[in-house]
Amino acid sequence: MIKKLLKILWRITGSVIIMIGAGILMSRIVNKAPSADLKNADQMYAIIDQGGCLICHGGSEDFCTHINWPVFGQAIRRDAEKAIRYADASPELDKLFMDLPIDKTHLMKLQHVVSRRSMPPLSFTIIHWKAPMTRDKQEIFLAWIYNQLSTHFSHPVPVGKKTFQPIVPIPDTFSTDQAKVMLGNALYHDTRLSSDNTVSCATCHNPERGGVDNLDYSVGVFNQPGTTTTLSSFNAVLDPFFFWDGKASSLKEQLSIALLDPVKMGNESFDEIAAKLQADPSFTSRFLESYPDGFSLETVTDALQEYHKTLITPDSPFDWYLKGQTDAIGHLEQRGYELFKRYGCATCHNSAGMGGNSFQLMGVAHSFFPDREKVMLEDLGRYKITSRAEDMHKFKVPGLRNVALTYPYFHNASAKTLEQAVTDMAYYQRNKELSKRKIHKIVLFLKTLSTEETTSE
Repeated sequence: MIKKLLKILWRITGSVIIMIGAGILMSRIVNKAPSADLKNADQMYAIIDQGGCLICHGGSEDFCTHINWPVFGQAIRRDAEKAIRYADASPELDKLFMDLPIDKTHLMKLQHVVSRRSMPPLSFTIIHWKAPMTRDKQEIFLAWIYNQLSTHFSHPVPVGKKTFQPIVPIPDTFSTDQAKVMLGNALYHDTRLSSDNTVSCATCHNPERGGVDNLDYSVGVFNQPGTTTTLSSFNAVLDPFFFWDGKASSLKEQLSIALLDPVKMGNESFDEIAAKLQADPSFTSRFLESYPDGFSLETVTDALQEYHKTLITPDSPFDWYLKGQTDAIGHLEQRGYELFKRYGCATCHNSAGMGGNSFQLMGVAHSFFPDREKVMLEDLGRYKITSRAEDMHKFKVPGLRNVALTYPYFHNASAKTLEQAVTDMAYYQRNKELSKRKIHKIVLFLKTLSTEETTSE
């Protein structure tokens, strides 16, 4: 009986080896890079089409007939269901043919997998012989990615021996009107902006606490509890949208929403704020010098926005490291950065702010929410704003600058420490159970993202 089982097992193993060998041979025969005579967009589409990328990253309507095959089909289905949660390529493909900028985080994800030739997976390439990413295809693909990043985002790209960095230093300064900055600073710390005169912007976005309040949930007027953790006001000027669900598409809109929020500030209309500010002759006089039209939602949020341009933290040890000062961070911190990139963390936590510029699903590899003690409305994420099924549980990716100071972590404050946050992100997003040593190195790296000013405060 045992001999028969071993014989059957050997035959199955042999058949699999033959299939893999045949697949590799056929792939080398038929898998060719697109012609150099094609337009760049056509070259890219040819590689994407040959790679079968849209079978997994284009939604269920693009699933191939092979998902019905035994063994391989089940593996492809599992990969496809996970892939569409990680990256939906359909909208970006439309941009490709319209010659519009591709989403930056999508480009970072592409750079990550193409540079490693980690996609498509083996279970797919065995039966899709034109799919593997050859070195010729890789060269074409990376050149296109770097051209997109350089042209549309002014992101530095590799030259010579210089390696690609998904993160860039924070700008040293932004152009500002100093008089408006001073007005914005005063308003930022002024509790008269709230209905009960107890809450200012700085109450929740405390500059001495990394731009947050370190509470599980922010507290508004009349001690009303908020529903999420506070996102940092530091480097917020770099972000294209605001709040965990992205309901504000500009910093001024975010400020306007906050001022009229019934929990945060409690004002029913801006007239309540204007009346209190107008009762202060000295401040009114100063304000009119910069804003002759007086107090309005437009002028007050403009002054606050001008002040936010000074809430940047460009001098962290990691910034100096990126600028070429290789000894600005230690060896273990550098290893942590390499791990941060290897595990794909930098695909979403990219650019100067290390995040803040995309929405991502919380729970790509494993469902995040069944493990929570309670589920709340805010767990819907971006779906709460768009009502699109694909936006369920998607959240704004928070920037990681000064992250050692901005605990607790995630929208629901479920991670109290950096170690726990790294552990959870590795498991729920990347299906990785990291060793304590690797977690320690990544945490050491994350601590280099704080400036001396914020650390000392």
